[in-house]
Amino acid sequence: MKKLCSAGVPFQGLDPLSKLVALLCVAALSMHWDKAAPLSVMLLFLAGAARFGAGMPWGKLGRRMGYIAGFGVPLFAVTALAAPSSGEQISAGFLSIPLNSVSAAAAVCLRMFCLFMSSLIYIETTDPKQFVVMMTTRLKLPYRFVFGVSMALTFLPLLAEEGRVAADARKIRSARAPRGLTERLAQLRGRLLAVFAGAIRRIEQTAGAMDAKGFGAYPERTFLREAALSRGGVWLMAVSVICGAGLWFI
Repeated sequence: MKKLCSAGVPFQGLDPLSKLVALLCVAALSMHWDKAAPLSVMLLFLAGAARFGAGMPWGKLGRRMGYIAGFGVPLFAVTALAAPSSGEQISAGFLSIPLNSVSAAAAVCLRMFCLFMSSLIYIETTDPKQFVVMMTTRLKLPYRFVFGVSMALTFLPLLAEEGRVAADARKIRSARAPRGLTERLAQLRGRLLAVFAGAIRRIEQTAGAMDAKGFGAYPERTFLREAALSRGGVWLMAVSVICGAGLWFI
């Protein structure tokens, strides 16, 4: 079953460390580039990697991008209005926005989309248990810190699913779509409260389980299974570093 899953989702069979190196290379390039054109190409590449490498359906990918678009659109508007004005102007009604400001705003938004997309691919294809073992044994990071990161990787999908279930339950109880801004805000507030309550409940359960197992009682921790570097992971790290260094200087 594991081989079948890895064959259907190529990134699923790679070790967490190799994917982390690729993620850092993507993040470095996205922060280095300040033009919209290369960032657009990177975003298209990451979208293809999410669909065919991480096995994410287009619908799910579109919904995830819709969430970040709620932050990207206001950021685009603020950046376009606040950037220094020079050169050719673009008229939009009573506003006159410089072309370089629009380009800078587009680059900022595309950078945010690229960082979000690459992180989403990593979260979707990485087992938190393997992440803990790899980061602790290979990189020699403190296991308390690594466990904190792994909990975030575990809880985020669970909380997102709880929010979706709470939203569906509210739709069934109300039997109609929300009307007006007041009802929409009330529905959003109820969804956020449900997610917050679920997060608190999971934190209490996790804290109790960790305390019962004596978490943090010893400076070092042993593991039953060791996560090894895969051959595909080594190739991914080499290609990521070489391509990242080459694109950095182009």
